[in-house]
Amino acid sequence: MTAAPPQEADGALQQLLGRLRAPLAAATADSSIDAALAMCRALYGNARSRDALPLAQAALARCTESGDSARTLRAATACGLLSADTADLVGAIEYHVQALRIGIADENRVEMSRTWGNIGVAIGISGNFALAARCYQRSIGLVTPIVEPMYSRYTACGNLADSCFQLGRIEDGINFGERALREMTPAFRDQDPYAAILLRRNLVRLHVGAGRLAQAEPHVAEAIALAEVAPSPRTRIAADITRAAYELACGRADIALTRLDQVLVRAREVPATLRDTLVCVIHAEEAAGNAARALMRLEELSDHIYYVAIERARAHVELASLGEDGNHGHDRQSERDKARLVAKLEPRSQPESWKTLQRLSIGAAMRMDETGWHGRRVGALTKALALASGAAPLHALEMGLAAELHDIGLLSVPEGILAKRGPINASERAIVERHAEAGAEMLRDDEHPMVFMAREIARYHHSRWDGNGYPKRVGGRFIPLAARMCAVADAYDTMVCGVGHSAPRTMAEALDELQREAGRQFDPALVSCFDALIRSESEDLGVDLEASAGMKDFQELVLSLKEDRGFV
Repeated sequence: MTAAPPQEADGALQQLLGRLRAPLAAATADSSIDAALAMCRALYGNARSRDALPLAQAALARCTESGDSARTLRAATACGLLSADTADLVGAIEYHVQALRIGIADENRVEMSRTWGNIGVAIGISGNFALAARCYQRSIGLVTPIVEPMYSRYTACGNLADSCFQLGRIEDGINFGERALREMTPAFRDQDPYAAILLRRNLVRLHVGAGRLAQAEPHVAEAIALAEVAPSPRTRIAADITRAAYELACGRADIALTRLDQVLVRAREVPATLRDTLVCVIHAEEAAGNAARALMRLEELSDHIYYVAIERARAHVELASLGEDGNHGHDRQSERDKARLVAKLEPRSQPESWKTLQRLSIGAAMRMDETGWHGRRVGALTKALALASGAAPLHALEMGLAAELHDIGLLSVPEGILAKRGPINASERAIVERHAEAGAEMLRDDEHPMVFMAREIARYHHSRWDGNGYPKRVGGRFIPLAARMCAVADAYDTMVCGVGHSAPRTMAEALDELQREAGRQFDPALVSCFDALIRSESEDLGVDLEASAGMKDFQELVLSLKEDRGFV
């Protein structure tokens, strides 16, 4: 089925939302709920879970009012799947527990089985594979008496194969993967091509882990074929990860890395796929001998494992009954991986091209900042924020240096647009926004970890915490940490120094604006840390934050922050 154009889909979504929130006759309400849940499935498949969630929540509210338990269960399940896909794992599990209670009240073992599988998926996204595996086992156990193929058993076996792979239980994983294949019917495969591709991906990784490349190859071909028949952001990402895992096992690391580099950009727009993509990237970088880059990706992966959220979720009685081992196994594995990668590192100096890149960045900044030092100031602020946030001194220093190049892509924007007085039109804005991707392309020769980090910052420093920046749909913790820090520093410097055509503000006014945008444009935790940093440093220097706008006092503050603070 051909997807509707985005504008048409958005219009239909808003129309359905309006209908669900208005007074309706029972029959009309039921048809609206069914249409809403069908649209949610379509939006989910096209990686638009963030857009679909309000619609599913409106449907759930309408179902709850009517007392229709069957539709309430479906709507709660939809809310749970969409919440997990947007990284709200606690919310996801709460919705699934609501569905589970309905299944228990109705003594519906099939729905209970399906819901336990969905809970396992949410927990698996967090990286707690041992707890996820127990959810899948409970899902399978609930439908054991049923002989005919069961969709919930098929998906639970496939997901359990992945958990076994993550836990190092290769042979168990192969057994569950093969069991899922036997359970899969053509109808199951056509109903959810993405799940079918994930099953093939799991079997590829398991056979590769067992050293059986010949057995893995047919599953690679099948995953690619499925993605061609049912193309979507999810299916393409899953198929490309499958292919890259096989290429890596066959010794074609350069090809795998190139493919994964492209996949990672797309995966940031589909949050539920990012963990698996990062895991594959880490393995590929390490196999290629890039320990420093592998370590950077491992740190990013760790930032996406929501230990606290899962611990909160386990307060539910239903989850607490599964065991008490928590996330310690994942903690230990992550620390072992980190120690192994750190051991491979050697002291590194700046890349040979660094001075040239710095000059180019200064040239780009001079198009909107007559001093040309916008990048240097942002770098100093980013370094200070990284230190205040707990980063190791050398890592903070590298973040600051990388942030200096954040606007290098402005070299691709015609000078006439940057020099234009007054507001720019939509076409001109689109050209300006392309500077983020242009900067990433200019820094594509990223063999050196510092250039690699600078490339990430250039591409994502205009991503917003709420997902409404550019590149589109990349938000929250799925924005690389260094880019999130640079975004705060960049905005602050732009406001205080009047970079571009904006009028300068006092340092206090700029801090107030950051606070207003915390949780929308910026990472709220980083804004709080930055605010405390600037106020503390200003007090130590005797700088008045309420003083006249402009650069004089701010320059003194930046010079102070540029000083070495325990780096050597």
